[in-house]
Amino acid sequence: MKRVRGTVVGFLAVAILIMGCQKKESPPPPPQAAPQAAPQPAMPADIPPISGAAPMVIPETLKGKWKAVKFLVEDKKSNQSQEYVVNLGEELAVPSSSLVVKAEAFLPDLKIEGTTFTTASGELKNPAVHVRILDNGREVFNGWLFQLFPAIHPFQHERYNITLRDSVAAS
Repeated sequence: MKRVRGTVVGFLAVAILIMGCQKKESPPPPPQAAPQAAPQPAMPADIPPISGAAPMVIPETLKGKWKAVKFLVEDKKSNQSQEYVVNLGEELAVPSSSLVVKAEAFLPDLKIEGTTFTTASGELKNPAVHVRILDNGREVFNGWLFQLFPAIHPFQHERYNITLRDSVAAS
């Protein structure tokens, strides 16, 4: 029994010695906060993909308040970009391409009520333009381009990016 007790005491002494000699690690420093970016407007609820022309309501008080939109056309191949002003109801033939962009309607604060597109206000809170884009006369895009959220349902093309840059108020 003395031998077992001696072995246990010896074992405990060695264990205490080993534990006492281990290097104590300090806790890791708290993660640094990421730099604060400029506040972004709240993302609108996801815009459902609606094929073809969706019902659109422009309040009478806002009709004629905007006369044009500015598109930024980026050529991915040449890494060049150009801004174009297109009057509402008119079209832009993109130079050196077979693309035609038709600027159909502009809503300053786009919102969706059921399947109808309208505006929540006359303020530029969620500016969007409804466009039809043709490639060699064939429609390749029929939808909305958003100024503040260009990644929501963007026009996708192997060579060109077309985004809404700004709106032009009527005089």
